[in-house]
Formats: sequence, C-alpha cells, structure tokens
Amino acid sequence: MVIGCNHRSARVALRERLAFDEASVPRALRSLVESFPGTEAVLLSTCNRLELYLAHADQGIPRIGQVIDFLAGWHDLDAAEFAPALYSHEDVEAARHLFRVVSSLDSMVLGESQILGQAKAAYETAKQTGTVSRGLDALFRQAFSVAKEIHTHTGIATGRVSVGSTAVDLARQIFSRFEDKIVLMVGAGKMGEMTLRHLLTTHPKELWVTNRTDPRAADLAARLSQRYGVHTRVIPFAEWIDRLAEADIVISSTGSREPILKAKDFAPIPARRRYRSLLLIDIAVPRDIDVAVAEQDCVFLYNIDDLQTVTEKTLARRRGALDQCHEIIEAGLLAFAERLASPDLGSLIEALSRRFQEISDAELARIIPKLENASDRDRELIRQMLHRVAQKILNHPLQLLNDTAANGAARVYADTLRAMFDVSSQDADDPAGRKP
Repeated sequence: MVIGCNHRSARVALRERLAFDEASVPRALRSLVESFPGTEAVLLSTCNRLELYLAHADQGIPRIGQVIDFLAGWHDLDAAEFAPALYSHEDVEAARHLFRVVSSLDSMVLGESQILGQAKAAYETAKQTGTVSRGLDALFRQAFSVAKEIHTHTGIATGRVSVGSTAVDLARQIFSRFEDKIVLMVGAGKMGEMTLRHLLTTHPKELWVTNRTDPRAADLAARLSQRYGVHTRVIPFAEWIDRLAEADIVISSTGSREPILKAKDFAPIPARRRYRSLLLIDIAVPRDIDVAVAEQDCVFLYNIDDLQTVTEKTLARRRGALDQCHEIIEAGLLAFAERLASPDLGSLIEALSRRFQEISDAELARIIPKLENASDRDRELIRQMLHRVAQKILNHPLQLLNDTAANGAARVYADTLRAMFDVSSQDADDPAGRKP
C-alpha cells in the first residue's frame, strides 16, 4: 500500500507541514513499525511529495486511518487538516504508482531525473533502518529497473525543460567556450538568479551584477561568488548600458514597466564591440529590452516566451514517449508479479549464505589451533579472508538466482543450487536448521 500527497493533491504550505527532514526519517520509520509489528515501510519525503510505502507478509498492513493518525501524531496536526489531500493505492495499483513516480511520470516536470535519486535514497535509508524486507525490497528493485529502462530506451528525459537550462543550451549554440566570457546580470530578482545559476555552471571568466539598489546587487554577487567561485564585480546601474561593450552574455530581469534598453541607446554598442557576438536573455515581464535591439548585427535576443517555447517543445517530445513508458511499466508489473509467485528466493539466499559461513567457520576452527605463533590480528585476518573468499564464490550464483526471479527458470535454478550446495528446503525456511 502507498499513502501520501504530492504537488497536485496538496498545496505547498500543507506539504511543508507534513514533510520529514532527513534526520527524522529513521526515527519515524522505527516508530511506525513498532506500532505495527511485521510491517515494512519506506518513507519518501521531498519538496513535491510525501509518500509512505507499506507491506506486510501476513496482510496485517495498517489501515489508512491508522496511517493518518500516525502522521497526525508525529506532526502534531489535526487529521482533518490534511486527510482530504491524501491519496492511497493498494496491491498492483500501489506498485504501478511507485513505478510511475521513480520513472518521473508523476513529477511536476515530466522526465526530470531527481526523483529517482530521491527514491533510491529513501529506500537505502529504510534498509539501513531495518524496515525493508522481502516485499518492499523486491518492489523497489523492480521499480528502479523499470526507471532505468524507461530513461534508457525512451526520450522521456531528453532535452531541457527549465528556463535556466534552456538559456545554457542557447549560449552553447552561440559560444564554443566560456572561460573568457563576461556575464552581466541586470536586476536581482529570483527568476533571474535561477537562470544565472545555470549559466555559472559553464564557468565564465567574470560575473558582473547591477541593480537599482547597490546592496542587493552586492549581496547577490557575494553569494554567487562563494557558491561558484566566480570572480564578481558590482556595476553601478547608471553604467550598465555602457558596459555592454565588454559583456558577452546578459541576463535582464528587473521590475521595470518600460524597456530599460532601447534601440537608440544600444545603437553605438556593436561597433565598440567590433561586432563580437552578444547574447541577451530578457526574462522580465514586461520586457526589459526593446525588440529592435535584435536587428543589430551579431546580437541574439531571447525573451521569456522564446525560452518557454523551447521548453514546451521539449515537453511535447517527452509526452510523445508516454505510451512507450506505460508499456515498460506494465511489463515491469508483470515481472514483479512473477517474481512474487516464484520460490522464496530471499530465504534460499540466506540459507546459502549461512551454509558458506558455516563451512568457513568450520575450516577456521580446524586450522587456528595449528597456528601456534599466530597473533590475534593474524587470526582475524585469516577469518576475514576465508569469509571474503566464500562470499566471492557465492556472489555469482546469487546474482544468477536474482536474475532468474523474473522468469520461469527461477524454480529450476533454485532447486539446482539447493542440490549443489546441500541446502534443503527446510534449511531455507528455518534459520536454525543448520548443517554441521
């Protein structure tokens, strides 16, 4: 089962109140499984979603109301404040939802890759906390496999889908190198800063910042210098047009109601630049730069509509890959169902690992008494070596065993391994059923 909320079902103010910071996730998971013994749990908490994935081998999974009560108690909220914003899915629909989430089909930006890393981190945290067993382990592994196939074989993640990343792509079409380029930021607004941060990943020579209020320009320049290691300079606002003779890339994002760069003011600049290419990115609304400026030679002017047109084309291409993505998800669901119907490979793997451990321990007990001059450290090194050798011998058979879990060969291969390594079905089911 999965229960949670996302950017579509809950406003950001509510998502903030339901969010778990990184340090609190293990405590929350432990508290949940202590309240509902035998339950497996993974908690995925990001800026755009909060989701609890739950499983129980004996169908003793907490009811939706109990999970809501847990969240209310943890965050000290009234359940009525957030319950209407929650959604839930069970059984195959829960698996389908997870596959969509990690494949970024349920993201605010279709095809973004960040959610896959966040889901992997949530899974690893739950594993380290001890709240993942066979059920959720198999589910998340299959989900990651599906996501990898989708990102590899479809166009869902190709192209740029933000104004900032699109601006970088445009800059790369105009300039082959950036280490000798000067970037000029006009204004200190949030949208402009986000775009600028993308451009600074190209490592330009210098960043100049200008704003009607010098302190804001100085603050932005200081922050970006510290973050990106770029040499920065604050330019008086009265001088910025004159500095266009030296700048190579300009981002303009002020709150002016009228254009701050008119064609007549810009007219003498190209000759002073010796007609070197100049990229002007105007993301202000209303626009900061007179469109007639683009009529000058070697000037490339893009406004917010131009950038968004590029991103919309990218998103349209990504949406065209959705049918193929859904086919991969359905195939992944079928493979997951077959895996669950296969023999209990988890217990067999544990039994094989125990068998090799016992063989190593027996050999160690036999040889150690004969090493009269060996120090405690020598004995420990020998023990570690034997265990590593045993694990390496076992690694390949175990990998093959996992790989066959999604097809009909699983049972045949499992029986073969039991016979080869003298492990009975009883050993696989009963950890105490060890061989001498």
